[in-house]
Parts: sequence; C-alpha cells; structure tokens
Amino acid sequence: MKKLILILFSTLVFYSSYSQNEKIQSLFIYNFSKLINWPASYQDGDFIIGVLGNSPIANELEKMATTKKAGSQTIVIQKYSSVDAIKKCHILVISPAQSGKISSALIKINGNSTLVVTDTQDGIKKGASINFVIVDNKQKFELNENNISNKGLKVSAELIKLSIIK
Repeated sequence: MKKLILILFSTLVFYSSYSQNEKIQSLFIYNFSKLINWPASYQDGDFIIGVLGNSPIANELEKMATTKKAGSQTIVIQKYSSVDAIKKCHILVISPAQSGKISSALIKINGNSTLVVTDTQDGIKKGASINFVIVDNKQKFELNENNISNKGLKVSAELIKLSIIK
C-alpha cells in the first residue's frame, strides 16, 4: 500500500511539474508575440499560433488566448496533426514528439514570416528560431538571431537580453 501511494505521489508531482512547464512556456510564447516584429502583411487579422503535434501546450495557449491579445490582434490557436496541415501562422510551436519533423516543417513554411519554437535538444541547430531549455531547474530559451531574421522578423533588444544566444 505504501508503495502504491509513493507511486501515485511521484506521478502527481511529475505531471504537476510538466503542467507548470507548459504554463510557463505559453507565457513565454505570449511575450514573444510582443517582442518580435512581423512584417506589415502579418499585422492585420488574427494572430495565429500553430502547434504541430499533440501537446499539452496547445491547451495552455488556448486558455491564454481567451484573455490576451497580440497587440490589437486576436490570438487564435491552430492545431496541426501533420506537417502537411500547417498553414500560414505567426508562431509555429513544434512539440517534442514532433521534433523529428522540424526540417519538414521548415520546408513547409518556407517563404513565410513564421517564428519557429521548439522544445527539443539541438532545436536551434535543426533550424528553430527559439528553443526551450531547462537551466539550473529553470525554464529558459535559446534564440538564434539569424534564424529569426531569415524569416523576415525583427527581434527586440529586450528579448535578446533575456535569451541564451545560439
């Protein structure tokens, strides 16, 4: 019985910290929407955040989108089950389970001004603009200015200061 309680407690702690991590990442993504400048053609209509793969972050982003805006734009979350389903979006979040499809996703959005955000080892090396990492048990993010500027985006000095430059 004690062993079962220990297993249940450990599982609860794991999922609680996992859920907390997703909440923090969704707040980071919201702030990216304010600290990245998109071209004029992206400043009308809805602000689209796409999520590739089944990820709990989509639920956190949907909760956030009910109360927040990206400037004057309404935030809309689109879930993509495959690379082929990806459409024009401002931010594309590639879930850890889909990290093997980063290259394909980059090809799919080629020519679009899309900020690609990952949460995987070597996400920046694989072409992501921003990659979430844990440093000293804290959620941080790596940023590659070249990957961002190649998409026609401009990153604020404030965001650069907050990031780990890669």
